[in-house]
Amino acid sequence: MHELALCSVEHDGVAVLSGYVRTFEDGVLWAGFEGIVRGVSEGDVLLLRVLDDARGECVYQGEVGRITADTVGFVGVELLSTLQKRAVARVAVHVEVQGFARLAAVPGEDGGAGADALEPAGPADDAEEVPFVFTVLDVSAHGMRMMSQSELPVGSSVRFVFPELSAAFWLQAVVVRAQPSRSGTHYGCRFVETSDRETDELFSYVLRTQGALRRQQKLA
Repeated sequence: MHELALCSVEHDGVAVLSGYVRTFEDGVLWAGFEGIVRGVSEGDVLLLRVLDDARGECVYQGEVGRITADTVGFVGVELLSTLQKRAVARVAVHVEVQGFARLAAVPGEDGGAGADALEPAGPADDAEEVPFVFTVLDVSAHGMRMMSQSELPVGSSVRFVFPELSAAFWLQAVVVRAQPSRSGTHYGCRFVETSDRETDELFSYVLRTQGALRRQQKLA
C-alpha cells in the first residue's frame, strides 16, 4: 500500500525528512530518501504524512525501528487521520499553453442574457472556437487559474492540451471568474467533462510538482 507515494517524516510539526514509501505491510512502513538519512534515531516516535494519489493525505504515527543510509523502517505504524486532498490540492506553476476558446455571450448584449441574469451566459452553440495563448498560474485536479491578454467573458469555454502531463489529452474548462491585472487578466476556470483517468493524471501531476518544489526549497 502507498508504494512510491510521497512521504514526509515530522517531529513536533516540523518535517525532518522528505521521501517516498517503498513498502507498507502489516504495520511496517519502509520510507526511502534521496540523500543520507539524518535527524532521526531508532526508538523515535514520529508522524508520517503520506500523499497518495488514490487515498489523499494519510497521517500515521510509527516508531523508528531501523535506519540504513537512505531508508528508515517504521514499526507499529497506526493511522491517525485522512484527508481527501484531491479536491483541494493545488500547485503554483508557470506554463505557457496554446489552446482554443469559445466565447460566451456578454450579458446585456443583443442575443445574450439579460442584464439581470442570475447565471453567466454559456458559449453559444454556433460560436466558433478561436485560438489563443495563456499562462497557467496554478492547477488542481478540478480547475486552474490562468492569465491571458485575450478577453474571455465569464461562461466562455476553453479547450487545450496541458503539456506538463505524462499523457496527452484534451482538457475542457469553463471560465467562472475574471480579475484584471497589469500583466493581463487572471481567469479562474473549472474543468468539465473530465474522466476519472484524466482527473487522476491531474492529481498525480499536482502531487509530483509539490514534491519537487519541496525538494528544491530544502536544497536552497
